[in-house]
Amino acid sequence: MLQEQIKTLENIIDKEIDGYKNIEKLYADKKEILIRGKGLELYDVDTKIVDTYKSINNYSEMRKNISKSMNMPTFSLTDIINNIREQDAQAAEKFEKKREEVKELSQKIFELEKVNRELLQHGMHVTNKTLEIIIKGLKPITKEYNKKGENITKNQLEMSSIVEEA
Repeated sequence: MLQEQIKTLENIIDKEIDGYKNIEKLYADKKEILIRGKGLELYDVDTKIVDTYKSINNYSEMRKNISKSMNMPTFSLTDIINNIREQDAQAAEKFEKKREEVKELSQKIFELEKVNRELLQHGMHVTNKTLEIIIKGLKPITKEYNKKGENITKNQLEMSSIVEEA
Protein backbone atom coordinates (compact mmCIF):
# COMPACT_ATOMS: atom_id res chain seq x y z
CA MET A 1 0.00 0.00 0.00
CA LEU A 2 2.73 2.46 0.94
CA GLN A 3 4.66 1.68 -2.25
CA GLU A 4 1.53 2.44 -4.31
CA GLN A 5 1.08 5.78 -2.54
CA ILE A 6 4.73 6.64 -3.06
CA LYS A 7 4.43 5.77 -6.76
CA THR A 8 1.26 7.88 -7.05
CA LEU A 9 3.02 10.80 -5.36
CA GLU A 10 5.96 10.40 -7.70
CA ASN A 11 3.68 10.47 -10.77
CA ILE A 12 1.86 13.57 -9.50
CA ILE A 13 5.10 15.39 -8.80
CA ASP A 14 6.40 14.44 -12.25
CA LYS A 15 3.28 16.00 -13.77
CA GLU A 16 3.81 19.14 -11.68
CA ILE A 17 7.42 19.32 -12.89
CA ASP A 18 6.25 18.93 -16.49
CA GLY A 19 3.83 21.81 -15.85
CA TYR A 20 6.65 23.99 -14.53
CA LYS A 21 8.79 23.11 -17.56
CA ASN A 22 5.90 24.16 -19.76
CA ILE A 23 5.56 27.42 -17.80
CA GLU A 24 9.27 28.07 -18.30
CA LYS A 25 8.90 27.55 -22.06
CA LEU A 26 5.81 29.77 -22.19
CA TYR A 27 7.60 32.55 -20.27
CA ALA A 28 10.52 32.30 -22.71
CA ASP A 29 8.02 32.53 -25.59
CA LYS A 30 6.41 35.53 -23.91
CA LYS A 31 9.81 37.20 -23.63
CA GLU A 32 10.39 36.76 -27.37
CA ILE A 33 6.93 38.12 -28.15
CA LEU A 34 7.59 41.18 -26.00
CA ILE A 35 10.97 41.74 -27.63
CA ARG A 36 9.49 41.47 -31.13
CA GLY A 37 6.51 43.66 -30.16
CA LYS A 38 3.86 41.18 -31.28
CA GLY A 39 1.14 42.15 -28.81
CA LEU A 40 -1.58 40.09 -30.48
CA GLU A 41 0.28 36.86 -29.71
CA LEU A 42 0.67 37.85 -26.08
CA TYR A 43 -2.94 37.04 -25.18
CA ASP A 44 -2.62 33.44 -26.40
CA VAL A 45 0.55 32.84 -24.40
CA ASP A 46 -0.92 34.40 -21.25
CA THR A 47 -4.00 32.17 -21.60
CA LYS A 48 -1.78 29.09 -21.87
CA ILE A 49 0.19 30.21 -18.81
CA VAL A 50 -2.99 30.61 -16.74
CA ASP A 51 -4.30 27.21 -17.89
CA THR A 52 -1.00 25.54 -17.03
CA TYR A 53 -0.96 27.10 -13.56
CA LYS A 54 -4.50 25.81 -13.00
CA SER A 55 -3.34 22.34 -13.98
CA ILE A 56 -0.36 22.58 -11.61
CA ASN A 57 -2.71 23.65 -8.80
CA ASN A 58 -4.88 20.61 -9.47
CA TYR A 59 -1.85 18.32 -9.19
CA SER A 60 -0.81 20.12 -6.03
CA GLU A 61 -4.25 19.44 -4.57
CA MET A 62 -3.90 15.77 -5.50
CA ARG A 63 -0.49 15.66 -3.81
CA LYS A 64 -2.04 17.21 -0.72
CA ASN A 65 -4.75 14.52 -0.59
CA ILE A 66 -2.26 11.67 -1.00
CA SER A 67 -0.05 13.19 1.72
CA LYS A 68 -3.01 13.34 4.09
CA SER A 69 -3.82 9.70 3.42
CA MET A 70 -0.19 8.88 4.31
CA ASN A 71 -0.54 10.80 7.61
CA MET A 72 1.94 13.49 6.66
CA PRO A 73 1.55 16.88 8.39
CA THR A 74 1.98 18.85 5.16
CA PHE A 75 2.33 18.12 1.47
CA SER A 76 5.62 19.93 0.85
CA LEU A 77 8.36 18.00 -0.89
CA THR A 78 10.65 18.42 2.11
CA ASP A 79 8.09 16.82 4.44
CA ILE A 80 7.41 14.05 1.95
CA ILE A 81 11.15 13.31 1.73
CA ASN A 82 11.57 13.35 5.51
CA ASN A 83 8.59 11.03 6.07
CA ILE A 84 9.46 8.57 3.32
CA ARG A 85 13.18 8.39 4.09
CA GLU A 86 12.69 5.94 6.97
CA GLN A 87 10.54 3.55 4.94
CA ASP A 88 12.13 3.86 1.48
CA ALA A 89 15.51 5.58 1.18
CA GLN A 90 15.62 5.06 -2.57
CA ALA A 91 12.26 6.80 -3.09
CA ALA A 92 13.38 9.61 -0.79
CA GLU A 93 16.44 10.10 -2.98
CA LYS A 94 14.22 10.33 -6.09
CA PHE A 95 12.05 12.92 -4.38
CA GLU A 96 15.16 14.86 -3.37
CA LYS A 97 16.17 15.10 -7.04
CA LYS A 98 12.67 16.21 -7.96
CA ARG A 99 12.77 18.88 -5.26
CA GLU A 100 16.05 20.21 -6.67
CA GLU A 101 14.54 20.24 -10.15
CA VAL A 102 11.50 22.19 -8.92
CA LYS A 103 13.81 24.62 -7.14
CA GLU A 104 15.83 25.23 -10.33
CA LEU A 105 12.70 25.64 -12.44
CA SER A 106 11.25 28.07 -9.90
CA GLN A 107 14.36 30.23 -10.10
CA LYS A 108 14.35 30.22 -13.92
CA ILE A 109 10.64 31.09 -14.02
CA PHE A 110 11.18 33.89 -11.50
CA GLU A 111 13.99 35.37 -13.61
CA LEU A 112 11.96 35.13 -16.82
CA GLU A 113 8.96 36.76 -15.17
CA LYS A 114 11.19 39.57 -13.90
CA VAL A 115 12.58 40.19 -17.40
CA ASN A 116 9.07 40.04 -18.90
CA ARG A 117 7.78 42.60 -16.39
CA GLU A 118 10.65 44.93 -17.25
CA LEU A 119 9.99 44.48 -20.98
CA LEU A 120 6.31 45.27 -20.43
CA GLN A 121 7.18 48.40 -18.45
CA HIS A 122 9.63 49.49 -21.14
CA GLY A 123 7.00 48.88 -23.82
CA MET A 124 4.46 50.97 -21.90
CA HIS A 125 7.05 53.75 -21.49
CA VAL A 126 7.81 53.74 -25.23
CA THR A 127 4.09 53.74 -26.05
CA ASN A 128 3.46 56.67 -23.70
CA LYS A 129 6.31 58.66 -25.24
CA THR A 130 5.03 57.89 -28.74
CA LEU A 131 1.55 59.08 -27.77
CA GLU A 132 3.00 62.26 -26.26
CA ILE A 133 4.84 62.98 -29.52
CA ILE A 134 1.69 62.36 -31.57
CA ILE A 135 -0.40 64.59 -29.29
CA LYS A 136 2.19 67.36 -29.37
CA GLY A 137 2.29 67.06 -33.14
CA LEU A 138 -1.48 67.51 -33.34
CA LYS A 139 -1.71 70.52 -31.02
CA PRO A 140 -0.44 73.12 -33.52
CA ILE A 141 -2.95 71.90 -36.08
CA THR A 142 -5.87 72.28 -33.70
CA LYS A 143 -4.73 75.80 -32.78
CA GLU A 144 -5.16 76.89 -36.41
CA TYR A 145 -8.96 76.48 -36.31
CA ASN A 146 -11.58 78.54 -34.49
CA LYS A 147 -14.69 77.23 -32.70
CA LYS A 148 -16.64 77.14 -35.96
CA GLY A 149 -13.98 74.98 -37.59
CA GLU A 150 -12.82 77.80 -39.86
CA ASN A 151 -9.15 78.03 -40.69
CA ILE A 152 -7.80 81.00 -38.72
CA THR A 153 -4.58 81.17 -40.72
CA LYS A 154 -6.50 81.41 -43.99
CA ASN A 155 -8.72 84.24 -42.66
CA GLN A 156 -5.71 86.19 -41.46
CA LEU A 157 -3.98 85.88 -44.81
CA GLU A 158 -7.04 87.25 -46.61
CA MET A 159 -7.10 90.28 -44.30
CA SER A 160 -3.34 90.68 -43.97
CA SER A 161 -3.30 94.39 -44.89
CA ILE A 162 -5.94 95.20 -42.27
CA VAL A 163 -4.17 93.18 -39.60
CA GLU A 164 -0.85 94.90 -40.32
CA GLU A 165 -2.33 98.42 -40.08
CA ALA A 166 -4.17 97.77 -36.83
